[in-house]
Amino acid sequence: MGFYVDQGSPRTVWAPIDTVTGTSLYVGQLVKNDSVSLNGMAPMAAATSTTDKSGLQAIYGVVVGDNNFTSKYLATYGQYQINQNTVALQAADKKLGNSGMYSIGDPQALVKVAVINPNTVLRGNIYNVTVGVAPTVATAASGVSTSGFTSNTIDVATVANMCTCYCRTGKNAGLYRVVLSAHATAHTFTTLWPVAPAVGDTFCIVPYKIGYSFAQITFDAGYIGMGFDCSETAATNYFGIHVYELDLREAGKETVLFAFDSIHCSTRALS
Repeated sequence: MGFYVDQGSPRTVWAPIDTVTGTSLYVGQLVKNDSVSLNGMAPMAAATSTTDKSGLQAIYGVVVGDNNFTSKYLATYGQYQINQNTVALQAADKKLGNSGMYSIGDPQALVKVAVINPNTVLRGNIYNVTVGVAPTVATAASGVSTSGFTSNTIDVATVANMCTCYCRTGKNAGLYRVVLSAHATAHTFTTLWPVAPAVGDTFCIVPYKIGYSFAQITFDAGYIGMGFDCSETAATNYFGIHVYELDLREAGKETVLFAFDSIHCSTRALS
């Protein structure tokens, strides 16, 4: 679950967890340390405004491990490391040996982070609001033709030419099409389906396409940045990403292969 590096991270580093805000970090979580209000790695916040122009966050990397001797694990969110800002908390958990600038045996909580730059290719899971919840299946209900169909309400109204539809069942199964329409139930396409869909055919529609796309990270409380949230309006609050591949074949295993736009990896002035 979460994000992982497919290729292109310049290095991995050991880093402390921010103790000012007091949080836990999960393997697969996007992190930052771009503000004078932070003294270690903290979760990325959801994008605010287009290309996060209000948040102006600089992504540092994605968590790939921690220094706990005995792993901490939650069924939905996976392996994690807790913020340990007191002597008692640091002593409570035995730590593994680490590398880099931190001495082996240092009892503070550390996470291993794969650094991200504009050339880093990541794979991220696609969720509907909450980590572990799959995008809503669109089932053709009426108006079926090679140019479109009407379905139940999907997770968010599409943005014209910025979303992708995959056919899971029916005579068009296995095919992807970019969505022309801007709607939550009525879907049209300029690249036609080779066969008119039938009522009952199923599809998965997500707010991303091959090339430049808009994407918002998950922000369910306490687990921010553990995947992309397909329920968010794709043209309001988003990060810019460059999509290389979508895999929408199986419910609950939807993923996107992508890189963050360089604007999100830049060093920005501390605020």
